Parts: sequence; structure tokens; C-alpha cells
Amino acid sequence: MHFHAMEKGKSKLVMSENGGEAIKSSQDRRKVRILLCDTDVESCQEVFALLRKCSYQGTVTCFRPVTPVFSATEVVGVLNSEGPHTDIILAEAALLMTSGAKILKYIMQDEYLQHVPVIMMLTQDEVSLIFKGLGLGAADYLMKPIGANELLNLWTHIQKRRGIV
Repeated sequence: MHFHAMEKGKSKLVMSENGGEAIKSSQDRRKVRILLCDTDVESCQEVFALLRKCSYQGTVTCFRPVTPVFSATEVVGVLNSEGPHTDIILAEAALLMTSGAKILKYIMQDEYLQHVPVIMMLTQDEVSLIFKGLGLGAADYLMKPIGANELLNLWTHIQKRRGIV
């Protein structure tokens, strides 16, 4: 696994145009842009379908509102290309913690990405990662299997991270 794109000073990111916007209603969920990171393709497809069911599906900018990725290398690539347009990172905890939590640390240290809430997804046998992830800056966690009710209020993390609420 290579993390060349994550070296300090080589970030290609710029501030999101809607950085200060508040999401005022559930109808605005369709405007939320989510980076979905899961190494399990089936799990990723299930969460993707639930996100669409919860109305996280608008047509915003030039990429899909929910962008699924399946490996640490893909996460780095998407963060460098779409990071400025990402509102929430919903990621498998084990993927965030790969190689000494390099991905999570990178997100939290990057001046543009640190404002994007990171929500960890984990299974019962990964509970030990909760405190480590939260200690490194993750905003919250969801236990798998994830239900629609847990996803309905993801947008509130955007407002909390940006200091709107």
C-alpha cells in the first residue's frame, strides 16, 4: 500500500464552496456528499442502498453524491480528487486504522479535510477500535449491520463539525 499522495504539503485540496452552509431539513439530505469506504463489497452495496433510501442521492457537482471506495489506495485517490466536495466520510473502522491509522491521521491533519466528519462503521469484534478512532478525531461510529434510522441524521455531523449547531 502506498501513501505518497498523503505527504504533508502535497495536498491538492481547496476549500468547499458550501463550507458554511447549514442543512436545514431532511429534504436537504439529497445535497449531502458522502464518501463511503468499505472493503466488503456486499456491505458497501447494502449501506449505499440504505443511503439512497434515506434520500442521500442528489445530483451535486460532477461526481456521484455517494462515492463508494473499497481500499485504502482508493480512499487516498478520492480524497485528493473529491475531498473538497465531500461532506461526510463514512468508513469502515479497519480501513481507517490500516497501517497505524494513516488515513484517519491524514484526514485530521489536513487543513481542508479536518472539517469533514468521519463516521466509523464497525462490527462487534472491532469495538476496541472505537476509542482509538474517536481519540484520533473521528466524529462518531455506527455498529454493523447499519439500519436506515442510524443514517437519517448523518447530516447533523456536518453542522457539528462546522460549528453551526
